[in-house]
Amino acid sequence: MSGTARARLRELLGIDRLAATVPARLAGGADAAPGVVSTTEILAADGSVIPAHLLRPDPERDLGAAVVLVAGHGRGIDDLVRTGPADEYHGALAHRVAAAGFTVLCPEMQSFGRRRSAPAPGAEPYGPADNSCRIDAPRHLLAGTTLLGRRVLDAAAAADALRALPGVDAQRVAVAGGSGGGAVALLLAALDETVAASLVATFFCTFEASILAMPHCPCNIVPGLFASEDPALRLDMADIARLIAPRPLVLEAGQADRIFPIDATRSAHAGLAPAWEALGVPAPPLVVTEHGHRFAGEESVDLLAAALGRA
Repeated sequence: MSGTARARLRELLGIDRLAATVPARLAGGADAAPGVVSTTEILAADGSVIPAHLLRPDPERDLGAAVVLVAGHGRGIDDLVRTGPADEYHGALAHRVAAAGFTVLCPEMQSFGRRRSAPAPGAEPYGPADNSCRIDAPRHLLAGTTLLGRRVLDAAAAADALRALPGVDAQRVAVAGGSGGGAVALLLAALDETVAASLVATFFCTFEASILAMPHCPCNIVPGLFASEDPALRLDMADIARLIAPRPLVLEAGQADRIFPIDATRSAHAGLAPAWEALGVPAPPLVVTEHGHRFAGEESVDLLAAALGRA
């Protein structure tokens, strides 16, 4: 049934209608010094160019593993590496992940940062404080695809780029993200069994209690997730998460998160254990922080590092 559910999820995201984005290489920066942010680009086989930041860990802490780190809904990848003052949601998260021993690649998602679209053909792109989701999401839907599907494919391209880097074990490339980036991390890990592990922060909940209960950006919508006549193919967040088993999944949530309520998150998390335990592996942990909607990445990043460990 998991194969059928994956196929349905791919169809609903419109992934098979989108051009493949398997990258040929990074444009540069692979030899970045530890702790230094190297700005680069992922050059895809279809001609797509995805701006990205790359960070390398201290050699003494290097796990040989890597993480695709996806920024949350907002200003883009610069917030993942910003220090002094750090972004309130991410808190210079890319540096924390690199300090845990990972090589980190942060791909810019469509509609954020350097990939904001223009409101109309020939117009100037939106400014630094804006996103273009409300333009890009309908454009994708009219073409029979989804903006979220585009982002999942771009994150998959980043994972392929990491696998080709010297010093990275191609079998230990994970994906992590929070909020809108958590949606991408959840979906990519569910769809791509070559993703070794995943960390999903301040997103995992139920659609009923979060996306459907209050205003959210249309980029979160995947049409038809609840439309199947087969109950096993009606896909809530927990159903999607179960497609990741038996690979490691770490969840983080904020006790005071108002847009992904903690009670619904706990309830959805409680239904995950059987899928992992039936395969003889521990159930996914849920790290609950004292924060609201914020990717703290303290205990959760350590758990991801412990799950991947050293080769």
